Amino acid sequence: MEELFINNMNTKQLSEIYDGWKNLVFPSPEVELEAKRRIEICVTCEKFRKNKSCAICGCYMPAKVRSTKSVCPIEKWVIKAC
Repeated sequence: MEELFINNMNTKQLSEIYDGWKNLVFPSPEVELEAKRRIEICVTCEKFRKNKSCAICGCYMPAKVRSTKSVCPIEKWVIKAC
């Protein structure tokens, strides 16, 4: 089952997952600031699960919010223009 899941992922998805986990393990101030903003949005979303994953994309959100390449699947992370 896991093998099938990985085979169905594309390179972009794997890159996003790697980016998120890399930034979780090796944090930077800029990424942490954006991750804080994103997770504050996520925890108020009806799709946020108790296990800290998203019911839509299935991602573990503490890692996904740190991926500079990822977007919210329901567009809740939109950056406001100045």
